[in-house]
Formats: sequence, C-alpha cells, structure tokens
Amino acid sequence: MNKIELAYFPIIGRGQQILIICAEHNIEVNFLVAKPFGDDFDKDTQAAFGTLPWMKDNDSGVILNDSFAIIKYLVNRYKGPATPRSETEFANANNMWAWVQDYYSFVLSPFHDIITENKDPFWRNLRLTDTQSDGGIKKGISKLKTLHENRINYLESNLHNMNSSQFLSGEGYTYADIFLYTCVRATQKCAGFKILRDACGGDPFKDKINILEICERVENRPNVKKCVGDKFENAPF
Repeated sequence: MNKIELAYFPIIGRGQQILIICAEHNIEVNFLVAKPFGDDFDKDTQAAFGTLPWMKDNDSGVILNDSFAIIKYLVNRYKGPATPRSETEFANANNMWAWVQDYYSFVLSPFHDIITENKDPFWRNLRLTDTQSDGGIKKGISKLKTLHENRINYLESNLHNMNSSQFLSGEGYTYADIFLYTCVRATQKCAGFKILRDACGGDPFKDKINILEICERVENRPNVKKCVGDKFENAPF
C-alpha cells in the first residue's frame, strides 16, 4: 500500500480533506500530531514554511508544506475517484477548490481565532486584527456572518445556474467537493462553530439546497463515512 506521513492538528481544518482523499485512494497515513497538541511534529522547526499540513511521501521522498500542493500531488500520483477525468474537469475543480479556500481563509480562519481566543495578529494576513477592529468580538462575528452569507449565496447561485450541480466541477466527484464538505459540516457540527450557528439562527447553510446535496453525496460514500466517523462532533473546529 502507498504510505505517507501527514502532520497536522487533531481538528477538521485543512487536514481532514487530505485524510479523506487518502481513504478514497488507498493511501496509508502515518498521522503525526503536531505541537502543541502532541509531540510528533514541530511545525516551527520541521516544516519548510512553519505551517501545517505537512506531508512526506515515503515512496518518492517528496515533502510538501501546502494543502493544495499536497492534494494535487496525491490525486495525480495515486489516481482514484477524486481525481478529475479531463483537463477541463481539472480546471473546474481547481477553480471551485479555490472558492472553498477563499471561504476557509477569510470566514472560517478568523472564527478559529475567536474560538481559540487567539489575541496575536496572524502572520499571514492579520486576520484577527482586521476582523475584530472597530467593535471587538461581537462586531467581528457580525461581520463574518455577513461575509459568510455573501460568499455562500454566490456559490449557491452559481450551482443553480450550472447544467449539472451534482458536484462542484459540473462533471464528477473531485477533491473540491471533499473540501467543501469538510467546511460545511464543520460549521454545522463542530463545537467551536456554535457561535456561527447562533449568529445564523441555526444551520449556517439552511436552504442552500445545491451545496447541501453535494455534501450529502460526499458524506454517503463508504470510505468517507469510515474515515470521518464522529470527528465533526468531537473536533473543536
């Protein structure tokens, strides 16, 4: 069996999509729990960019330190059900993955700071400072709720206008659908995102039929069910 080492935190975050791809593509994972949650890996001294996720392919020796680079490498080297089937589908999957990445970076990541009570400006984009300036946490949550609603309305409208909205690429199941699924279910189920659920009066994706149907299609895949288990209920975010 193909085998990789993957360093990440015990959260959903950007790492769960990689774990699902590995489950779908028959890739064995040696999961390294990174500091401060465990002592298997220190991102500050062992990761090239000082960030997570970090991956090493024990077969090829390739080491990667960016989630999209990891995903594209895995679906290309170890082809499986989440690998796009044409150049066009690859382009569409990359486009949609980028939408989810934008949503993750500018909606979910600032919520992570609020959930963990992180008071230091984040080194990449000062997301905490930007979010909580001019009003503190309460105002920050309100602004993030508005951004959440704006972004998912764009996606839902785009899916509605597509010839086929069964999956994000418009053709078939890909890694983009997996990333969307992990983000949506995290907001719906993870304990930390109760603040977003409360701000939205319940389900943050209520009535987003096309988005939710894609997530259900991903969730009902046997390997996804086995990989995920009850992680959303037990992970903080």
